[in-house]
Amino acid sequence: MHQIFSVAWFTFFQAALSTIMALLIGLPAAFFCGRRSFFGRKFLLSLSVVPFCIPSLIIALGYVTFLGLNGGLNQFLMFVFGLSEPPVKILYSFVGLIIAHGFYNFPLIMKNVSDSWGKLPMQQAESARLLGAGECRIFRTVTIFQLIPSIASSSLLVFIYCFLSFIMVLLFGGIGNSTLEVEIYKVARATLNFSRAGTLAGIETFILCVITVVYCFLEQKTASKVKGFSSMENPRKKIKGITESILFAITIVLILIFFIAPLMGIIFNAFTSSKKGTGFTFQTFVRIFKMRSFFPSLKSTFLVGIATSLFCTLIAFVYSVFLRFIEKKAGRKMNVFLKVIPMLPMSVSSVVVGVIITAIVKRGNAACLVLAQTALTWPLAFKVIYPQLSKIPDETMDSALMLSKNKLDMVKRVIFPQSLPSLLSAICFCFAVSAGDTTLPLVLAIPHFDTLSLFTYRLAGAYRFNEACASGVILGIICAGIFKLSMKKR
Repeated sequence: MHQIFSVAWFTFFQAALSTIMALLIGLPAAFFCGRRSFFGRKFLLSLSVVPFCIPSLIIALGYVTFLGLNGGLNQFLMFVFGLSEPPVKILYSFVGLIIAHGFYNFPLIMKNVSDSWGKLPMQQAESARLLGAGECRIFRTVTIFQLIPSIASSSLLVFIYCFLSFIMVLLFGGIGNSTLEVEIYKVARATLNFSRAGTLAGIETFILCVITVVYCFLEQKTASKVKGFSSMENPRKKIKGITESILFAITIVLILIFFIAPLMGIIFNAFTSSKKGTGFTFQTFVRIFKMRSFFPSLKSTFLVGIATSLFCTLIAFVYSVFLRFIEKKAGRKMNVFLKVIPMLPMSVSSVVVGVIITAIVKRGNAACLVLAQTALTWPLAFKVIYPQLSKIPDETMDSALMLSKNKLDMVKRVIFPQSLPSLLSAICFCFAVSAGDTTLPLVLAIPHFDTLSLFTYRLAGAYRFNEACASGVILGIICAGIFKLSMKKR
């Protein structure tokens, strides 16, 4: 029991520190993106899509290739200062885990908070400024309280992601550091102790249920708060003063070192070879194309992704239509409850779902993978589809219902055409998430079956980092391209 408590505490502790790390980078970046004008602002904001469209496995590869003992940063420092040993040894440790989590997720906080920061009502701040208050005091007494809902909701989302992190903890957690996710996987796969795995899964699910409900409450509060903000962004000013300039420089340098450089490291290693003196080459891609399992894994990725995205979108659309029909009749508390239901899958992790399926089916298959991904991913489709449905005016809904034979006819003639852009967006979004999923294919351990993400993981596990990076680049292009398409469809 003591060991279970220790694992649960470490999971909570590392997620909390990772969230703090994300806040330390995300809040300054949010300030500059929301209130200041500078070169590269749009590029910095575009990084907010990375946690959604670039799988954590690829980010992990980036940290290995850049911050590892033989990574780009150590090679550079050893060359410049004439060192015989790599000076940076933080990667496979608790500190490395916190850095990887924090910088991978900081764009979520940056984007959400900067959106609110750029539209804050300025009357209170201007009044305080007229009364002689300085900028620091205005921030402490006015601005921070206006931003609390968006900061809290985005921080809680980052906490959930870090709490459920699997691949990064598996790679960077260090000896003796195990989270609930990793422990459930190890217990279920290595010792087949499903009783202990069930206990760990129950503890994790209970904690996540509580956190998810709080997150849903904060998200709704944030949405209602933002409605009171101006629809137009406040004018942005240039960076001014030594303090702002120094803070901006530090923020950008840290993002370049711990976020941009690892991503560039993946691309660099994909187009180089482990053989010295080779230089720029496509041979790494040629080698993985010749591997027997590459094209079958690519085919499996598309088949599973298409099936998962279609099922997710169908379930989300049906539930969104149901909610739209009854929300006028249901009371406020019932509406809140019905909107919380789609978020509940966030409280069940991929590892737990995979272990449950393994315990029931014994030997997983592609259909199990599709069903598991659908159960966990359809809330993302709901978050894309329902806002579009809620924009349909009540008058339009009432008139359509009167002129239609029945509700099904109304859905076909009115709701479906109005929702089509969001449906296409949801399909693309869910496909990108499915394609980037490494956890479920790994836990299910389907015989003679690989997805591209699992194929990449196996290459990395065999220390074939150049080939893993090349495969990761292909996977990243697929996920990012499909995700970009989903954003255009909205």
